[in-house]
Amino acid sequence: MLKFGIPEKMVKLIQICTTNSKCRIRYNQQMSEEFRVENGLRQGDALSPMLFNIALEYVVRAVIESNIGVKIQENTEVMIMAYVDDIMIVAESEANLKTTTADLIEKSKDMGLVINESKTKYMILSRKIHNQTELAVGQMRFERVETFKYLGVGLDTTNGGHNEVQRRITAANRCFGMLRPLFKSRIISKKSKITMYKVLVRPIALYACEVWPSTKTDEKKLAIFERKVLRQIYGAKKNEETNEFERRTNDDLYELYNQLDIVAVMKSKRIGWAGHVWHAEGKILNKITSWKPNKKRPLGRPRQRWSDRVYQDLRLIGVENPEEMANDRERWEEVVATAKGLNGLY
Repeated sequence: MLKFGIPEKMVKLIQICTTNSKCRIRYNQQMSEEFRVENGLRQGDALSPMLFNIALEYVVRAVIESNIGVKIQENTEVMIMAYVDDIMIVAESEANLKTTTADLIEKSKDMGLVINESKTKYMILSRKIHNQTELAVGQMRFERVETFKYLGVGLDTTNGGHNEVQRRITAANRCFGMLRPLFKSRIISKKSKITMYKVLVRPIALYACEVWPSTKTDEKKLAIFERKVLRQIYGAKKNEETNEFERRTNDDLYELYNQLDIVAVMKSKRIGWAGHVWHAEGKILNKITSWKPNKKRPLGRPRQRWSDRVYQDLRLIGVENPEEMANDRERWEEVVATAKGLNGLY
């Protein structure tokens, strides 16, 4: 089962029970007398996030204990993924999903928490066609969607990363457009403009790139976007023979830039994350990543997988048995540094 941030001891140590604005506090196995709550917490109170986390943790643990999730390995299930108040429920069947969601709604009410029906969406990850438009759980109706953003990352029913790469490039383009007056300015030095690109624009394009199963097409799109920014920074090149300005070639741009290109940064980040996954042997992160569903592969060409890209990049730099090497942090840092030369294009 998944375990979350707050230790179980803390949940047992402090338990807040509320009934009609009356409370009791249990501390060290002793329950206080009942008292009435007259005033709530002020906005910005330091206790607010702690009490909210304790309440939500209590609800999530109660739901996990009494429901069925997706079995990924022996004695390991994934049912709820939670980050603060963003909760995702996964299930193998609609019936299990309804049961878990209904239980979460009821247990949340006991702690004074309410599910936001309008912001909660329902998605089916399947190759089969489903005509269902919504999920009904009690009095609530959850809209079915083809795409959904969770923690800033776009998820879709195809379970691929191409749409997410394009979405990140679009977002970075929007940021670049807003900063274009600064990139055009002759007052700001080229060195400062490069720093602006690396600090403000590129992180938007590469957000969560560590888990992208990118293809050559995706890498080409990223490289095209970067060259667009570099051409704005360095401007056109003057031809001494014709005395006219010409568009700089790709080689000219990277010769002037003389730093890691965006594809190399993406690949080094992905290999760094792979080392973190392999180092977490026996933990839920490693189990999910190494899990292979006991299903028959459909006909047709297999989809690009994240692990395929990682192993392919590691082979290019001569790394064998990366799972074992990842346990040595210093050696793996050297591998990540070497991977920064894998631009894959030029």
